[in-house]
Amino acid sequence: MSKHSHNSDYSRYFCPRQKVCLVNMSVERNSEIYESMSGTVTSSGTGCLELMIVHGGNGTHDAEVGVATYKLTSEALGSGIQVLADLVGIVAGNIFKFRMHGPLELFQRRIVPRIDLSTQIFHLRGNFPLASFKKEWTRVTEYMRSNGTLPKLVMQGAEINLSAGGIGLTLDVENRPTPLSMFFVAIDEGLPFCALAETVWEQPVDKQLRCGFRFIHILKTDQERINSCINDQLRKSGCTPLDYKRNWVLVDKMVADTRKPG
Repeated sequence: MSKHSHNSDYSRYFCPRQKVCLVNMSVERNSEIYESMSGTVTSSGTGCLELMIVHGGNGTHDAEVGVATYKLTSEALGSGIQVLADLVGIVAGNIFKFRMHGPLELFQRRIVPRIDLSTQIFHLRGNFPLASFKKEWTRVTEYMRSNGTLPKLVMQGAEINLSAGGIGLTLDVENRPTPLSMFFVAIDEGLPFCALAETVWEQPVDKQLRCGFRFIHILKTDQERINSCINDQLRKSGCTPLDYKRNWVLVDKMVADTRKPG
């Protein structure tokens, strides 16, 4: 958590029901993992903000109060915005109270490069709490790092739309996605990458559902692998490769961090 005490008035940039993406920026975080959440503004004031967290509850984040710092990203004035905020309280399990500090940065919103891909995937659904999904994600990623492919992991062919920020695919109506999912996706000669994702949207298409998912827990090395896979495809089609890190929602850095001398 930051030691900043001076607060500016950020309230005009955050309005009720505005969507906000949170990226873990805590000093104690695992720097190998991109970790994110989603929320909506319930109230804002000078230096303070309350967000209803989409997958909060069950005391999952109680231990972070007074310790955790997040980067809050959203849109305002036609631009992307981001600011650091310390978690100072949790009410009713899913209302997170933040104290914002430091400069509010404006940036140009960037479209994340994405491609259509025919590959092998495994999609784990379930109405499990975020803490359970994180525990399972940690278990399987550590196993794959030490032992290789998971035993009994049966991948199936699928047509997907992939970016470093998420995945889109078509599902049968009876297999409607749960709020949280775990994906295993083959993208190169290495092991499948594993990521936790939240369901962002659903759209009926010919008696099926076209669904979009946002990655909220993924190894940064896997973000890089996805980006490399996408750029390889872009080069083959004669397009200019793009870097996902130009989208500030997908990195645990501030604009000012990239301007500091190395």
